Amino acid sequence: MPMVFISFALPLRAEDLGASAFEIGILFSIYTASVFILRPIVGVALDRYGRKPFFIAALILYFCINILYSLAGGLEGLFIARLLHGIGFAFLSITTDTITADLTEQQDRAASMGGNIESQSRGGMVGAIIGFTLVGAIPVHAWVYSFTSFAVFAFLAIIFALIAIPETNPAKHVEHEKVPLIITPTLRRLLIVVTFVAFSGALTQPYFFIYLRDRFDLELGALAFAFLPLGLAYAILPSKLGKWTSNLPRATATSIGLGIGGCLYFLVPHAPNLIMVVLVLTSSAAGVMLAELTKNAWVADIAHKHAVGRAYGVAALCAGIGGTIAPIFGGIIYDRLGQEYLFYSNGILLLIATAIAFFFVEAGKNTQ
Repeated sequence: MPMVFISFALPLRAEDLGASAFEIGILFSIYTASVFILRPIVGVALDRYGRKPFFIAALILYFCINILYSLAGGLEGLFIARLLHGIGFAFLSITTDTITADLTEQQDRAASMGGNIESQSRGGMVGAIIGFTLVGAIPVHAWVYSFTSFAVFAFLAIIFALIAIPETNPAKHVEHEKVPLIITPTLRRLLIVVTFVAFSGALTQPYFFIYLRDRFDLELGALAFAFLPLGLAYAILPSKLGKWTSNLPRATATSIGLGIGGCLYFLVPHAPNLIMVVLVLTSSAAGVMLAELTKNAWVADIAHKHAVGRAYGVAALCAGIGGTIAPIFGGIIYDRLGQEYLFYSNGILLLIATAIAFFFVEAGKNTQ
């Protein structure tokens, strides 16, 4: 539930507390750094000890993280909460993808991965409604009350998961069949694509709303409205895109998504008004979304069913490399070169990733 609200509110709150663009980049980098370090370790543990314990641990962490955010009254508190947030996300994201891979067949996997994105986005939209309603009603206390509410829902999620989420790969079964993770040429090339995509996304994400506020001199309510189309796209499109690409080779679907996203990012600085900027960014996000859910399914296709957790861990390691250093570079670009160069840089990176997916991975082969 806090996913959308924190993406919107954290950079603005940090800026209001006196943070520079470079410091905001560090704030996002410590999040991705903790994800970068932990997700490969979690991937190994998932294959060894089963899935459910780590899913429950992730939910407990999110309960604690929301409480910490609600208590953070300065930059130091934000940095601590953000670091722990990265730890929680490291547990939650890789465990969710691995459980989904366990429960799906190859032809349905991309749509199911898209369903995960949709579910997260719909929860995020509900959380955003709570947060922005509180911002409008009691702006001084909105941050505290929003994250207190999110903590309550996280606690309910813990109870539900304990009762309803199954163990999809019991540890005792894995002990009888120790399967090594083999890095095939296809997986190696896919990991390069993952690194470029993660870098490009983390380059601009911390500064998106700051860019809109600075360029169009928007109030908080207008910024929230500007985000709505993007939120709706993530809440509606992923599973549909996954079904649409179910008969396409993974390389082809990935190339299409990244190519669309990369080309559209070049148009953002030249869009004449807020509506056009939001339209271009939403369309670009749909392309990257297509590539992301296809990539998640592709990793599971390549890996042995008892090595899926480790495969996601390696992919997370590569994403972490890009995502950890990119916000700092983004802050430098934003401060010293100008806002528009963030979007040009993002477009270039996505087009490089498109070329790698298109030319270096054999189209038509889902596994190798």
